[in-house]
Amino acid sequence: MDFIALLSRCTLFAGLDEAALTAVARHARLREIKSGGTLFREGETSDCMYVVATGRLRVTLSTGVIAADIGRYEPIGEIGLLAEERRTASVHAVRDSIVVVLGREDLMACLYAHPQALVAMTRVIIGRLRRNQRAQALEGARSAHTFAVVPAGGSVDAHAFAETLCATLATHDSVKLIDDVFVDAQLGAGTAFKPFQEGETNERLMTLLGEVESQYRYLVYAAGGEADPWARRCTRQADRVIVIADAAAAPAMTPMLERLRSGNNARVPVDLVLLGAEGLTTDVLGWRECTRAGAHYFARPGHAGDVAAIARQMTGRGIGLVLGGGGARGFAHIGLMRALHELKLPVDVLGGASMGAFFAALMACGKDYVEITEIARSSFVEHNYLNDYMFPTVALIRGRKFVRHLHEVFGDRQIERLRTPFFCVSTNLTRGTPVVHDRGELATWLACSMCVPGVAPPVAYKGELLVDGAVINSLPTDVMQGLQRGPIIASDVSTEGDLRAPGIEGPDPEGLLRWNAPSKRPGLFSIIFRTATLTSESGVANRAAKADVYIRMPVSGVALFDWKKMDEVIERGYRHALEKLGPVRDSLIR
Repeated sequence: MDFIALLSRCTLFAGLDEAALTAVARHARLREIKSGGTLFREGETSDCMYVVATGRLRVTLSTGVIAADIGRYEPIGEIGLLAEERRTASVHAVRDSIVVVLGREDLMACLYAHPQALVAMTRVIIGRLRRNQRAQALEGARSAHTFAVVPAGGSVDAHAFAETLCATLATHDSVKLIDDVFVDAQLGAGTAFKPFQEGETNERLMTLLGEVESQYRYLVYAAGGEADPWARRCTRQADRVIVIADAAAAPAMTPMLERLRSGNNARVPVDLVLLGAEGLTTDVLGWRECTRAGAHYFARPGHAGDVAAIARQMTGRGIGLVLGGGGARGFAHIGLMRALHELKLPVDVLGGASMGAFFAALMACGKDYVEITEIARSSFVEHNYLNDYMFPTVALIRGRKFVRHLHEVFGDRQIERLRTPFFCVSTNLTRGTPVVHDRGELATWLACSMCVPGVAPPVAYKGELLVDGAVINSLPTDVMQGLQRGPIIASDVSTEGDLRAPGIEGPDPEGLLRWNAPSKRPGLFSIIFRTATLTSESGVANRAAKADVYIRMPVSGVALFDWKKMDEVIERGYRHALEKLGPVRDSLIR
């Protein structure tokens, strides 16, 4: 291997002059790490550093948190080596990898002989640290480079999906489909199915795949229908494994899935794609259990847009929309949806709290902003589903009418069967913790996410009490960020200091009872809601920092139950969203 050429492509060594680079390369050696293998563990001595020649590594903290992925030509372990500190994290191979090893004593001898090289490397390290801190605050997941498309069983045409995925990725960047036909054409018939134990053949194949990877932004490996050596190699070469299953079929273990569960590196994300027509009652959770997939998607035959949405999310370019809670102020979200439609910004993932969850769910069900406007008008303006008052033992209203209405709107839809991924949040009042709902009956969990404590009774679940998600997290950008699908747009309809008593100096315990200000007196529901969600206001800045585009909607002067202001609030939201999204529209799509 040409160590000088390889090291010169690493940012850490790219600034070195020829003499220094030659000196460093003279001491380099190679190390091969199988998929799932360990490069080093936290606490070990930093006796060397590495540069990835081929493959991908993953940095994991002792808490289990993934700190970073390290791709081709990227260094790892250089800070601990220069600082003479022990390893601060563990590093494992996500897929079969080859790294260049540089021992500490040899490298330091080269740097002492070429002090300008040490200065150049130090500048690069400082720059990388600054960029990493910025990335942790604002960026989502790193984009994957290689995908393995494997069928859950022999009857599924995974190769056709792989071809469609390649066509979709090609609109964004360069891509190459790698299958057994391609490998055999390059290296001779039968090469793709040779076992790993054949060292010379394996080395030739690894070299070929490394060369191809250096020429393309994405590689898509297509496995056949059998759990053979080629299918195994596909999964070992992948940053993500995509399992293709028939949505009409019942979940079942197959030799391919058995191989995936027993032999696949557990550090590689597995995604499930269910192929089938609209309306199939698929056992999604059963398929996820069989495949151990961390996420699932739906693709309809002949619908290229479905594959495009999948590709965006798997490459960190899917747009996530988070809608916050706030009663009638949430109508501003509809204006945002209209702006998104006019700007042709696709929304791939949806989430929200309270009223924001309601509108996000409608969008996830395939409703456009016109349909959502009519549903909102019927639900909150033309009818009053919040008037089933009762003696206030646990709440002011029974809430039965509104829950019944939610079931009328959403039917028996299950969250996991929605074609657009969706989640909503509630608050575990028993434990004081947030709860994320990404499966189960949609109407039920929406009712829970919208259940303002004191106004409606808490939802009893497994011996504990759940209430409105806005109590702890009115804008769950953290949940969306954890999905790692791409940039996040967050719409916040909360208000600061909205409850006031103008003209009253006080202290006056009966100031509200003798109200004579021209403005509307704060009502019971507004006081309860403000009290219940007060703690969430303190986290506004933190939640905003997790969004790529944070929109604080102009909803001042709109009370919690100002349903009659619906059209005004929608228009405010629309104009404000256009103003905020227009300038960043192209960057979001890129």
